[in-house]
Amino acid sequence: MILIVDDSTTNQVLLEAILQEEGYQTITAFSAREAFKVIEKEKPELVLLDLLMPEVSGFDFLKQLKSKPDIANIPVIVVSAVGSQENVELCKRLGAVEFFSKPIDISLLINTVKRMVVVS
Repeated sequence: MILIVDDSTTNQVLLEAILQEEGYQTITAFSAREAFKVIEKEKPELVLLDLLMPEVSGFDFLKQLKSKPDIANIPVIVVSAVGSQENVELCKRLGAVEFFSKPIDISLLINTVKRMVVVS
């Protein structure tokens, strides 16, 4: 299962459609708080994370996730419109495995997800 964390319904629907078309199960969260509740229950195999969210940013979510030993090993791919070199480097330092700038290259995203998650 892949968790999509994004405060934009449009982005969630787009990512869900792309991933479900490839046979992946998805679940969505609109905020970091909601995402942690999902992670507690579902233990996703991968997280797709937006950076610009209300209350808790994607950066802070990533820091919190990677600081918890029981869930720190869940890979995170950042999908964000703020793809400056500085942000990409910061996300990688915080533990993200990959960074995709919006608008995303769909085939590249799918290939990256396929390397990390086996369709069940």
